[in-house]
Amino acid sequence: MSRRWPQMGLPLLTKELIEQAARKRTYVVRLVYASLLFVLAFWQFTSILSSNGSNSLAILGSGTDMFHRVIELQSLGILLFLPALACGAITSEKERDSLTMLLVTRLGPFTILMEKLLSRLVPMFSFLLLSLPLLAFAYSLGGVSTLELVSGIVTLLFICIHVGALAIMCSSWCGSTVAAFVSTYTLGLLSCPFLILAAQAFRDSPIMVAQTTTVVYTNSPVPIQLTTDSISVIWIQMIVLGVPTVIYLALARFFLIRRAHVIRRNLVLRFFRQLDRFFFWLNDLTTGGVILVRDDQRLPEDQAITWRETQKKTLGTARYLIRVLVSIETPLFLVLAIVAGLAFQARLGVAAEALYIVWALSVLLITVHASSLLTSERSHQTLDLVLASPMTSREIILEKHRGIRRLIYVLSVPLLTIYLFESWFAMGTPGLEDGLKAIITVPVAAFRSAILQYDYSLCSLLSIVVYLPLCSWIALWIGIKSRSQVRAMLLTLFFLFGWAFLPSLIATGQLDELLASLLKNPVLVVAACLCSPSTIIVINENAGLVNSISRVDHLWYTLINFAVYGLAWSSLRRWCLAHADRLLGRRESTAPLEIPQRGVS
Repeated sequence: MSRRWPQMGLPLLTKELIEQAARKRTYVVRLVYASLLFVLAFWQFTSILSSNGSNSLAILGSGTDMFHRVIELQSLGILLFLPALACGAITSEKERDSLTMLLVTRLGPFTILMEKLLSRLVPMFSFLLLSLPLLAFAYSLGGVSTLELVSGIVTLLFICIHVGALAIMCSSWCGSTVAAFVSTYTLGLLSCPFLILAAQAFRDSPIMVAQTTTVVYTNSPVPIQLTTDSISVIWIQMIVLGVPTVIYLALARFFLIRRAHVIRRNLVLRFFRQLDRFFFWLNDLTTGGVILVRDDQRLPEDQAITWRETQKKTLGTARYLIRVLVSIETPLFLVLAIVAGLAFQARLGVAAEALYIVWALSVLLITVHASSLLTSERSHQTLDLVLASPMTSREIILEKHRGIRRLIYVLSVPLLTIYLFESWFAMGTPGLEDGLKAIITVPVAAFRSAILQYDYSLCSLLSIVVYLPLCSWIALWIGIKSRSQVRAMLLTLFFLFGWAFLPSLIATGQLDELLASLLKNPVLVVAACLCSPSTIIVINENAGLVNSISRVDHLWYTLINFAVYGLAWSSLRRWCLAHADRLLGRRESTAPLEIPQRGVS
């Protein structure tokens, strides 16, 4: 009797890879990743080679810096792309109600998890292979040992497996891809201190101290060393990343069956309900339950979609918007008050860092809300009911956007608060020494400082007036073109992050040198402003307040920048409204339908 050996066909992995190969999105993401990698590497390599002068012998040994830059770029790419690729591995099956059918097959739960994980790691490994020409070029210039090269590759592979296992665990627990996406990034950030402590504990152990030789440190975006020339440190990295990976996979196996039929909940709505309880308790404690703003419960006579967006949506009602404002403004006010109290010891950069955080939070809220305006209707199968109404497509889009306008007004308040504080702080904190009268004198002095620094104030005000609506219409357009809410949100976030925030993050370490060389050439300043909307904000924060740029030049850069982006906002809005019928899938009607009246004989 012949023994039948098990077949290692990996059917689920084969199915996933075939489906990915058939999607256009796979090749678009690969093209975007490769373009970003090679453009950023070219920029880093050029700066390294230019610092060595024109002597060809001086570049020998400079491969170390290039090698480190490539490894850092790849680790950043893993952290940005892999969670988005892997977070929907299990939740996509739950959303299609196909996970139950998958569980009744001969594939075991652990086999399903491993094949799902491999289906997400294989594309990421292909992204890592794109850096081989760059690593070969850096290695050919010298300065990189063979062990260091191996350590960089091994560390990147373990980072991929670690992040992928975390995303698979979150996907097994959550009921929607959006929740899995947010959970992956949240848990990843929360786990960073524990990884740092674990790595430090291993390095400080007597055995490792005796075996450790020279270690190469890099400014990596992950809490571990990316490259080293010590075998013991490589083992430390493998243990620090491997043990949590095993734990994540074990938890994913535990959650897969027990959370297979989890009911999807609106996490944002749950958060606001918890916020409701806190504010009701605080209101009862302080005022005895006095309510100033009540939700309007009356039915609308007209503009039904506006009423629904502003009275029945979480981020549309006045009550929730006020609480969003209080939740952002209260910690912001405390931080700015501490900076003002330590006026002689603190630096203005603290307020600038708070500004960047509030900008990122504002763009995130607007993007999530705007991209889901129509995709949520499509996913809830209510879009056909909206399109069947007698309203025109232009009216539908405009009324849908009314809730976004309310949110923009609310988010403008903390941004204006920071801008006023920075202009007041840059003038030497006038009025702060007046004691109790400072409650009146400080706001007056802040407005006076904003008027005196009119170039900074104009740029700050225009950034709010132009950029926030532009982000909302970009998100709305992507949401209309996308089939699912998750895809619309991820596409919008990646687009805005790569276009607006990524250039500023890359230039953080060399910001002063780049600004000094950039401001010498007005043509380059205008080109940089038109390439990324964050450029003018960085110039305004780092050069406008300290007067390292003339006011005339500052005003010219401001007017040119916001004239172009304002024109882009207006053009996108007009185009969306002009092609509203085609975007919503309606037949372009030329005249209203007339219902014939049947006569009475």
